[in-house]
Amino acid sequence: MVIMTIHITNLYGQSPYSVALMSQNLVSDIGKMLGMKEIGIYYYDSSKENPASLRTRFDGMNAAVAHGDTIVLQTPTWHPTEFERAYLQQLRAGYDINLVLFVHDVPPLMFSGNFYRMPQVIETYNMADVIIVPSEAMLRVLRENGLTVKKVLLQHMWDHTTPLSWQTPQFEKLVNFSGSPERFQFIKEWKYDLPLHVFAAPNAKLEAPASTVIQEEWKFKTELLDKLASNGGFGLVWNQTEDSEYYSLNASYKLSTYLAAGLPVLVPATLSNKEIIENNHLGFVIHSLEEVPEILNKISQEKYDGLVRNVKRFRVLLNEGYFTKKVLIDMVHLLFQNESDQ
Repeated sequence: MVIMTIHITNLYGQSPYSVALMSQNLVSDIGKMLGMKEIGIYYYDSSKENPASLRTRFDGMNAAVAHGDTIVLQTPTWHPTEFERAYLQQLRAGYDINLVLFVHDVPPLMFSGNFYRMPQVIETYNMADVIIVPSEAMLRVLRENGLTVKKVLLQHMWDHTTPLSWQTPQFEKLVNFSGSPERFQFIKEWKYDLPLHVFAAPNAKLEAPASTVIQEEWKFKTELLDKLASNGGFGLVWNQTEDSEYYSLNASYKLSTYLAAGLPVLVPATLSNKEIIENNHLGFVIHSLEEVPEILNKISQEKYDGLVRNVKRFRVLLNEGYFTKKVLIDMVHLLFQNESDQ
């Protein structure tokens, strides 16, 4: 009897503050709950590794892979595109496998200066049997740039399986934001008479003239959720200074962090999954930061408490990993059923 194994890659070696590391670890952990086997990919400067050495490395990574297995590559691996393409080519040449790409981010779209690499990235994506992308908007852009994979799934949202804070957020006229002050110019330009609590890595430089900008000590996992819940108020998702249009394509990890903490959210109207916020009444969709003071000054205790109840109900999906479980299970069905049977 032939048994098919599903393998899923996982990133190692980046900073513990790396969202890329956290998100890949999350997906891999949920995949392992579903019986998948992990393939570790270490982060290092692979640009200096010669082809023979790379092939040997790949052989070691694939030691447990057998004919007929399924490989889920979480991408980007944050190695050069050539690394990913060489790895997939070696898999295709050596094994009769099913290949799935779980796209977290698309670097040529994240950083406009790298857009010239888009053809190579699309060439790599087109090697897949199934591709998972964050949003319909992302899929549209990839199609416009040459993506031909027929079997596609949408992720929609990040999970957050950290044990929950059971503290109920209180109605406070303040905003919480998780992100680097260097990447988000609005922190330095904050001019509102409302506290902005900024959670950033310890080495982050917070140069904000406003006395209402408060730098919080960075915390991990449950401690972070507890602190966010203790602060109360709202969690803010906002565009970074450069390449801000990318938020209309990707899935925001910090959005799920706020919701996991029990906080209602303020999100930009360009956010790829804003409909989830609107349809589940989890906060407010805004077009400008100028709307924030008006919302916080007008909202009633009753309205805020209602939002908190909605978030409490919704966050069960995130804490139990149901968005990731669903897309990984749907992936298996999509691989092994005809399109007419979907």
